[in-house]
Amino acid sequence: MDLNILEFHTIDLHIHSSYSEDGEYTPSAIMQMCINAGISIMAITDHNCVKGARAALTVKDEIEKINNSRICCYPAIEIDCTYRNINFHVLGYNINLESKDFDDIEQNVRNQCTSVSKERLRLINKLGFQLTEAELDAVTAGGYWSEHWTGEAFAEALLLNPSYLESDILRPYRKGGNRSDNPYVNFFWDYFSQGKPCYIAMTYPDMKDVIDIIHRNNGKAVLAHPGINLKDNFNMIDQMLPLGLDGIEAYSSYHDHNTAQWFFTKARQNNLFVTNGSDFHGKTKPMIKLGHS
Repeated sequence: MDLNILEFHTIDLHIHSSYSEDGEYTPSAIMQMCINAGISIMAITDHNCVKGARAALTVKDEIEKINNSRICCYPAIEIDCTYRNINFHVLGYNINLESKDFDDIEQNVRNQCTSVSKERLRLINKLGFQLTEAELDAVTAGGYWSEHWTGEAFAEALLLNPSYLESDILRPYRKGGNRSDNPYVNFFWDYFSQGKPCYIAMTYPDMKDVIDIIHRNNGKAVLAHPGINLKDNFNMIDQMLPLGLDGIEAYSSYHDHNTAQWFFTKARQNNLFVTNGSDFHGKTKPMIKLGHS
C-alpha cells in the first residue's frame, strides 16, 4: 500500500459508519457517497469494530455495478489505545477482518459501555442538568452501540431538550455560538474527553499491543490525527516511533497547513508513509465532509 504517490483529493482513508458509536451512515450509503464525491480510494475505519469494513467490502461489487465506477476499499479499523496514560487512536489498514483479535477489541469496549455511560450521566447531571436515561436511549435507539452513551449523544439529548434553551453551558453549541460548527463533538471534547469534568476512563490496550495486533494480522499501523492527541507536544511522537508505527495521518481535517507539514516531514524523516483522512462521521461532525482534510 504505497499511499505517498496518490492524489489526496481522491482519497479518504478515515471514515466512520453506523458501526461506530458516533457514526451516522450505513457502510453501503458511505460507499455511494464516496463515489458521488469522486473518491476512488477509501476506508471505513470504525471505532474498535471491523463490522462496517466487512459490510463495505460485501456491497462493493454491487455499488460499483450500479454506478459503473470502480472504488478501492481498504479493510480497516480505528483502535483506541493508551501511551503513557494518554489516549490515542491507531488506524489499522489491510488487516484480516476475520481475525478474532478485532472481535476481542470490540468486546472489551462493549463490556464497559453500560457502567461508563451511567457514570457519565451522573457527572453531567452534577453540572445542573436533569437528563434521563430515557432521553439518551431515544438518541441511541437502533444503533449498533445503543447501550453506549457517548459525549456526542449527551450533547444531542441536551440540545434537544427545550428545558435547557437558556443554559449557559449549552449556549456555545447552539447556532451562532463559538462551538457551534461541530456542536456534538465539540461538547464531547469540552466535557467528556480526557481531563474534562465528565471524563470517565475506559480500559484500552497499550499502543504497543495494538500495533502488534495490527501487524499480526498483516496490517499497517498508522497514528491517527496526531495533532489533536499530541497538542503542544508534537515531539512526543519520537518516543512512539520505536513501537513499530508504519505511518502517520499527517493530512487530517483537524490539522492546519503547518501541522500537516510538520507531521509530513516527520514521517519522511523516519521512512514512514503518510495518509489522508477526513474523519467523517455525519451529524456528529457536520462541518467535516468526505474527502476533505
